[in-house]
Amino acid sequence: MTLGDFAVSKGKIVDPIFQEVAIMKQLILEQIHPLELLRELLSNAGAQEVRAKKISITYYIHPEYGHTFEVVDDGCGMNFTNSREFPGRLDRFLGLGFSAVAGLEADEFSWKGIGSKLAYHSHRLEIETCNGKNAYRVVVNEPWQTIGDGKIPKPQVTELAVTDGQSTGTKIKVFGNPLIRNEPFTFEEIKDYLMHRSFVGFTKERKNVPEIFLKVQNRGENLSFGFPEIANLPSDSPEGTVILNPPITVTKTIPGKNKSIQVTVKGFYTWDDSTYGLNDVHLNTGLILSVKGIPYFNLNLRDLGSGQLAVANPGVGKCCLIIECDSIQSEMNISRSGLVSSELTKIFKMAASEAIENIESSQRNRDFRLIPKKRKDKSTADILKESKLDLEKSTQKWVYFQASDSKYLRLMREPQNETDTLAILWKMEALQALPFPTFESLAYSPSGADLVVHFQEDNSSNTERFSTFEIEYKFYNYKEHEHFIPQFPTVICWEINPKPKLSVKATAKPFKFVVSLEEATLRIFTLSKIPKIHIATEEEMNRTLNTQNWKSNY
Repeated sequence: MTLGDFAVSKGKIVDPIFQEVAIMKQLILEQIHPLELLRELLSNAGAQEVRAKKISITYYIHPEYGHTFEVVDDGCGMNFTNSREFPGRLDRFLGLGFSAVAGLEADEFSWKGIGSKLAYHSHRLEIETCNGKNAYRVVVNEPWQTIGDGKIPKPQVTELAVTDGQSTGTKIKVFGNPLIRNEPFTFEEIKDYLMHRSFVGFTKERKNVPEIFLKVQNRGENLSFGFPEIANLPSDSPEGTVILNPPITVTKTIPGKNKSIQVTVKGFYTWDDSTYGLNDVHLNTGLILSVKGIPYFNLNLRDLGSGQLAVANPGVGKCCLIIECDSIQSEMNISRSGLVSSELTKIFKMAASEAIENIESSQRNRDFRLIPKKRKDKSTADILKESKLDLEKSTQKWVYFQASDSKYLRLMREPQNETDTLAILWKMEALQALPFPTFESLAYSPSGADLVVHFQEDNSSNTERFSTFEIEYKFYNYKEHEHFIPQFPTVICWEINPKPKLSVKATAKPFKFVVSLEEATLRIFTLSKIPKIHIATEEEMNRTLNTQNWKSNY
């Protein structure tokens, strides 16, 4: 049949509109993320000019080719002219030339034909499209191998008959990627990428939003449209979070031109990153550049002059900020993974730096930085209050030292940790209530040797000067402390764990236990087992005293 002045036969091999093969190969290899192919195919399908109402994305492992991606839309379809001067949509997709740069009319998100370039980075490419008048099927075998051999891939374009009532739309299937990882992508990986690095995560308001369905292997799900963390924000900032509402906008004039560049920063930063699901793995942290509503990549906050958000107030991982600037599209590199060095890029960064400065110098940011201290103060007050309430409970047990038959000294609450154990030990030392002829604390350290003491176990033993003791709440497994046993042969604890990991043996002294190790014999002195130490509630102790008074009177 004839299309204009160009003859097209079914199954004809056509030459794509193509630049230097070596340059194309290098541009294809610029991709940073293996899912950039999906991003670009989705941008093509989601453009306003395509008028798609439904888009589906499918990923599976093909038995021969491996990783396989499929994008289907019900849009306007693609026409084919086989003309270099007046290329149709299909011609431009198959041709790896820079259609937008060459002055040809481009769709909303088109950028240097990157979608088709990444599609050629495969073992096989298949396209089926119908524009209502014509339908075509395209097959390209081993395009990447062909490019690697320095040759131009030869798409086989077959014209198909259009049936009555046939729907318009396009299906693109890309089989295999020679450089992609071996293991399959998970549903969560692809969803995260699409929601935060593609048309699905659109950062602006948009009319006529298409339905988007994702299927990965056997799992399918309709994807909500819009950058999720931004789309679901409340209108007012909760405590501990700053929502940029309204967004911060900065405009800079381009020197020597009657034009300006505008950047808009929106989103939020927070102390409560887990509440919003912020995590690097989800691609939702830091400062993300959005061009024409599509989020592409992160910018370095510190390079843009941030001295607070980027460091620890609250830090990049607690920021979810979008910086929008459509004017900067011309300064994106071919893979859209970064910005090239140019005068316009410099002006953009100046505007971005000013926006960040506006954020960090605001009163709400100063108030935000005080939140951790306020929370800590409140938490400390709550802990103190709870601790006081616990001490007032009738069930609270106390440690008493029996100074005489009728006199019991309350030392403190029953220990709950190592610090409590130390407090009991030192009180008993001060009262000379320890069952040792000599026990003199000389030094304490939270690391290394807990205690350095002068010590004599009983009147018949030698005095140990500057001896090192380990303090524990409940003795369980001394070896976990990674001490050299001969240097720390003595442990003082509150009690022995019911099921110690080491074999603990009792001795004639009720408060002394030993563990036989290859390196040495470990001594364990248990404070709760010392005679004249009693653990009781206030009511129990009063009952004991009343009973003793009754007996003495009797």
